[in-house]
Amino acid sequence: MNAVAIGLDLVELDRFRLLYGAFDPDVLERVFTARELAFDGIDSERLIRLAARFAVKEAVLKTIGGLQDGIAWTDIELLSDGVSAPRVVVTGGARAAATALGILDWLVSVTHGTQSTAAVALATCANGK
Repeated sequence: MNAVAIGLDLVELDRFRLLYGAFDPDVLERVFTARELAFDGIDSERLIRLAARFAVKEAVLKTIGGLQDGIAWTDIELLSDGVSAPRVVVTGGARAAATALGILDWLVSVTHGTQSTAAVALATCANGK
């Protein structure tokens, strides 16, 4: 496995709260998949978990050249069961952009504090690419 690109994103929770804190289903469904929304539940930590997922989406986007025509936010999905390492699944336009760059997978790391959350995405390809 070889590294192809790295993306980093920081989400300020106050700003994220302004955009997504009302938990409007129409707004959330434009950015997050049904599986992402189902896992994040309804407790007080939901905003932080959604912000972390958003940071991962942004970090992955940076590895494929940013949000472009044909790529939807929901093309990038962070799957996490709260126990195992989180993993990224890409579909649609994001998958096409990644394939064009030789990207096969991502390693991601997410962290958060009281004011922000951050994510790093390391895009990888097969050896020899």
